[in-house]
Amino acid sequence: MRGLKIAAGAGIIVLLVLFFRDSVNYILSANPAFFAGSVVCYEILNVLLAYRIHHLLRSMGIKSRFADVFKAHLAGMIAGDFTPGRAGYFSTPVFASAYSMDSKAVMGTILSAQAVEMVVKVFGASIGIVYLLGLNELSLIVLPFLISAIAVMYLWTDMPPDFERIRMIRRYARETKKNAVFILGISIAGWVVVGVQWYLIFRALGLNVSFVQSMILQPLGTLLMFLPLTPGGMGLFESGSGFMVSVVTGSISAGIAHSILVRASTILADIPGITEFRKESREFRIQELFS
Repeated sequence: MRGLKIAAGAGIIVLLVLFFRDSVNYILSANPAFFAGSVVCYEILNVLLAYRIHHLLRSMGIKSRFADVFKAHLAGMIAGDFTPGRAGYFSTPVFASAYSMDSKAVMGTILSAQAVEMVVKVFGASIGIVYLLGLNELSLIVLPFLISAIAVMYLWTDMPPDFERIRMIRRYARETKKNAVFILGISIAGWVVVGVQWYLIFRALGLNVSFVQSMILQPLGTLLMFLPLTPGGMGLFESGSGFMVSVVTGSISAGIAHSILVRASTILADIPGITEFRKESREFRIQELFS
């Protein structure tokens, strides 16, 4: 099934390129300096997200080295790039456990931070919907917002149901509540950094899209990567984001080229994490976190 989903995602990208062949010309003529800058921006995001885990662990009295957290985080990120719904990122605690970190504590910090981050993403996406479609379509974002808000409440309170298998993870997540402002700040900073990534790719392609427009479009496009139908929303992101960007650029080919370069930039920033997979002593059994 995993191979079928990868093939489906790759197939969608191939079809997009075949139907909109000018996208290849856009990509081949892209300014390498601006594209390299976009990769650096996403690496800055990785530093911010890894520091968030490190800081939250230290605030709970759990010892951790930032370098080790960063390596575990990158491994989770590259796993997320190639798994449906980017669920592979939740393997980060498994990698972290190899550096003597409490995997349940790491998972608690990740779930708490991700829930808040999703609220920020949905808020940003709502701005994008209003910008592109108008106020009447804002209802499209109500369900994702409610799910994200409920997730935060569930992780930060004692609200039922109480599942024994995740009780310890929830306990650690509740401890992060005292750092709510910090978590929100990192989430907003991440939005800005990825907005810069998108803007630099627009510049690389010679497209007249402002930084503010990049900030508005990015959260809505990024949510497409979380669709669980293909690994990392492969193909779905490229098509959805491509057509969304075309509303601003006036060119579907330019939009598709932009979305392909966003994915390439993201993977290039995450790719160092693959070295963690090569360590022979690693066991990838995520279910152990919930036992």
